[in-house]
Amino acid sequence: MSSQERTGHGPIEEADLHAYVDERLDAQRRRAVEAYLETDAEARAKVAAWREQVRLLGALYDPALDEPVPSRLTEVIAEARGRWARPARWWQAAAAVVLLAVGAAGGWFATRWFEPPPTRREVALTREAVLAHRVFVVEKRHPVEVAANERDHLVTWLSRRMGAKVSAPDLAALGWNLVGGRLLSAIDGPACQLMYEDRAGRRITVYMTRNPNNRETAFLFRTEGAVRSFYWLDGPLGYAISGEIERAELMPIAKAVYDNLR
Repeated sequence: MSSQERTGHGPIEEADLHAYVDERLDAQRRRAVEAYLETDAEARAKVAAWREQVRLLGALYDPALDEPVPSRLTEVIAEARGRWARPARWWQAAAAVVLLAVGAAGGWFATRWFEPPPTRREVALTREAVLAHRVFVVEKRHPVEVAANERDHLVTWLSRRMGAKVSAPDLAALGWNLVGGRLLSAIDGPACQLMYEDRAGRRITVYMTRNPNNRETAFLFRTEGAVRSFYWLDGPLGYAISGEIERAELMPIAKAVYDNLR
């Protein structure tokens, strides 16, 4: 884009994209970022993913704002205020309150700490999963390489090729039966896909790929067109559950897979 990113004062960097999502840009810089997004598909995908995460985090954690402060925290704050009550020491009282409060409330805040925006690897995970989902769920005669009647062989074969334990969760209680699975390739080496089908003939897929840095993430959500996915990284593998079904219906399925695989 150039000309100092169309008078936006300097090239567009990732910090600008974060500020754009957080609505912290002035009008001129915002216009520059929007012009940049029109030319960069990867940046648009990042912004869309971050906005979706902000929305989901708000839905999950906003109710916590109405929760009362734990009594142990208010007691510590009151004690600190009494200890540093002399006017000449107001700044020390403030410091003590902050330090003691942070120490006492560590566990309380930890359960509400926001996950960072998806990394490039996490975005790639969902893209790979969605692409594989779209390619194979429409297959009538060859949707999988190894059928469900060879379940033991399937998981043994995929575990060996993936270099990590792979299992095929039983989702029959939720109305989804295993069709089978197949081996695929991905950015970081082998990947695999398990396919499930319900009585109406709808299909969902469980995609697994290598997680070379053994990074862990929370349970995240992404929408790409009509396909919705829950995904996460855990130990040696990354996982994505995808389907063209509503988020509310996909969530308990993904949760069951998550619990089974852990």
